[in-house]
Amino acid sequence: MKIPWHVKPYEFQLRDPFGLSRGTRRSVRNLFIRIGEGWGEGAPVYYRGQTIQAMESMALEWLESPLPLDRPIQEIMREVEERYPGETAFWQAVDLALHDHWGKKNGAPIRTLWNYKPSPLLSSFTIGMDDLDAVMQKVEKAASHPILKIKVGGERDLETLRAIHQRTKKKLYVDANEGWSYEQALEYLPLMREWGVQLIEQPLPGGDFENYRRLHEANRTGVPIILDESVHGPEDIESWIGRADGINIKLAKCGGLTRARRMLDIARKNGMQVMLGCMIESSLGIAAAAQLASEADFLDLDGAALVSNDPFSGLSFQDGVLILSNDPGFGVTPSF
Repeated sequence: MKIPWHVKPYEFQLRDPFGLSRGTRRSVRNLFIRIGEGWGEGAPVYYRGQTIQAMESMALEWLESPLPLDRPIQEIMREVEERYPGETAFWQAVDLALHDHWGKKNGAPIRTLWNYKPSPLLSSFTIGMDDLDAVMQKVEKAASHPILKIKVGGERDLETLRAIHQRTKKKLYVDANEGWSYEQALEYLPLMREWGVQLIEQPLPGGDFENYRRLHEANRTGVPIILDESVHGPEDIESWIGRADGINIKLAKCGGLTRARRMLDIARKNGMQVMLGCMIESSLGIAAAAQLASEADFLDLDGAALVSNDPFSGLSFQDGVLILSNDPGFGVTPSF
């Protein structure tokens, strides 16, 4: 019997302009794939050259071939990865669709099938870069969120962070997106601790091994350094042991839940902390990542809260807490 499938590019409109050290976006495009009863989402990692057009072409090509859904997901994904090397966002879409199908066929949430224990899912909410007045307006709009993630990497970072701390006294995550130098990071670290910063994400350029080692050894503040752009998949982690405190796992960046679980295992075995992050995604992509949430130290799963036209329902984000459905698979339903 032919397995039903569907491919749908989708453009998200952002509630507010989303600024970071590489520029500002007002919309993004992701790809949705349905395989059997399962839905998957792929968010192209633009700084790695991934595009929605290429992803759609790959999806149409791959889905025309026989889909052996009776085989283990790990086995299917190995073949997808070999056929489309480096295309992690496409891997993500396929991997998620296969997992959602598996969960629905077995009548249970994915986290239940993995025997992960429920836990409170408290996530940060992201404030993008902007002028100070605009940033403070965004902070006010996020008043119900107890943890804010602040995008930095510009000329007025300290002024912005000081103003936010004085206004809110909330816990802060700081994400420089490779925007600081070693000297800046070393100077800023004591201030980060003073201002309630819980972690600093990717302060230096992704491949700067030596300066990350120096920063890690010099850091006496207790504020952990978490790698994002430096670590894409399981194969990258070993090189960073002793150079940072933890890693940020994103499904689009690593290629889905299969590889994300391997990253979790490697990080834990090497004493590294784990942040579970996201791209700008629908409730589908966020619900998929949240199946791993009980295994992480920090959550940054606010992607769906940043868009105004989420096509999936079944996940809610209230006062910083993710509330998951107990329906099978990822527990979300499309409107298309």
